[in-house]
Amino acid sequence: MTKIEVFCGFLESGKTTQIQHILEQNYIESYEKILILQCEDGEAELCLSTAKNKNVLLKQINQKEKLCYELFHKIKSELNPDLILIEYNGTWPIEILLSLPMPKNFKMDQIFFCANASTFDFYIKNTGGLMANQLSNADAVLFNRVSENTKLLKSAIQNLNRSTFVSFNEGTEDSLFKGLFDPEISKRNRNQQKGYHLIFSALLVCTCILFAVIFHSSQFSAFIQSINMIFIGILMQAVPFLLIGAFVSALLQVFLPDETLVKLFTAHKWLGFPIAMILGFFLPVCDCGIVPIASRLTQKGVPLPETMVFMLAAPAINPITILSTLYAFPGQPQYVLYRIGIGLLISLIAGLTLRLTHQEASLVLSGGSPATCSCGTVGSPPPHSGKLGKIESVFMIAGQEFLGMGRYVIVGSLLCTILQQMMPTFLFQSTDTVMAMIVPILLMLLAAFFMSVCSTSNAFIGRRAD
Repeated sequence: MTKIEVFCGFLESGKTTQIQHILEQNYIESYEKILILQCEDGEAELCLSTAKNKNVLLKQINQKEKLCYELFHKIKSELNPDLILIEYNGTWPIEILLSLPMPKNFKMDQIFFCANASTFDFYIKNTGGLMANQLSNADAVLFNRVSENTKLLKSAIQNLNRSTFVSFNEGTEDSLFKGLFDPEISKRNRNQQKGYHLIFSALLVCTCILFAVIFHSSQFSAFIQSINMIFIGILMQAVPFLLIGAFVSALLQVFLPDETLVKLFTAHKWLGFPIAMILGFFLPVCDCGIVPIASRLTQKGVPLPETMVFMLAAPAINPITILSTLYAFPGQPQYVLYRIGIGLLISLIAGLTLRLTHQEASLVLSGGSPATCSCGTVGSPPPHSGKLGKIESVFMIAGQEFLGMGRYVIVGSLLCTILQQMMPTFLFQSTDTVMAMIVPILLMLLAAFFMSVCSTSNAFIGRRAD
């Protein structure tokens, strides 16, 4: 098996230095042949004479078109290395490499993003989607020249890729690379994983047998059928509104310039709050999609109080949210009025609090953290430009938002259905004492926190709990 390890990042990010450091470790001697594919020329140069393994080959790749299946097929037939290290070009989309079919026994293993902490903020703000493209696909991010607050750097990375490993010191990186490149440690880890898989498989088999025994019980069968019917019913009602909300959000993000929104908020000093409260009706963006929009507005000069009012009021006054609530509670328009009225009141109180306490954007927003939506709308740019590119962007963003929020709707619907079937109804219906009135509210707040369901579809889950 030939492992392929990729080191990406912009110029002067430390890719060459990192590869050189790996080549000088003792564990590198265990490989018969190592090939380094260098896709850009940086200030530092590889010194193969100091490598512990003397059978290291270097090949330059100056054009991204040369990265193809034929290249790796030729490498396999002529060189057949057991380790390939790729120093990837920081301006090339990582999909060029990830989409390549590999010869048999060639495995694309890990992607490491190297970053200079002193220039990271500049690059993330001025490289468009190039840096975000590589970061979002990285298995680990390795910072060097760290002299600032690491919390801001880690937060910026997690906004783009929550699952990646982030390192700020050489000791952590050495431990990571030793576990990856040292064959003895790798073999030990594989054996441990096999043991875990065997234990998990045994538990799974026992669980299936137990469920098979229980399933024959008529009471359990009725319970499953009830959950199935209610769960599917919630999804059938919620998914269309979630899909509509995702497309509307994508259209606004692609076709509505930030400058237009800034003018609306700043044109009239005393109309900032009223505009912020009603603007969400004309900008039906999902509640997680509102966050990056609000962050961009603040960075472009919109006062923080107005931005906060807009961010809190928009999900409540969103027309798709209103329609979904009316559909979820037929014949009960008071639910819509409560939702709009209380939502606007809370947003206004938050805005006034920020205004009276003289809070500024610089106190609550970190300049180093890029604003991103938890839906996952940051990714690779569309393959085309112009109008076609914008249309492609709409479908890409809408698809990412729909899939990103759809999982919460599915999990939330299932949990709500199970809780509805298992929890006694008196917990939600009894109002004899103050405690009996508070407990249901606390339970619903706790459920809302953990489910994180989009505002365009959470009315259906609330309906089942009603």
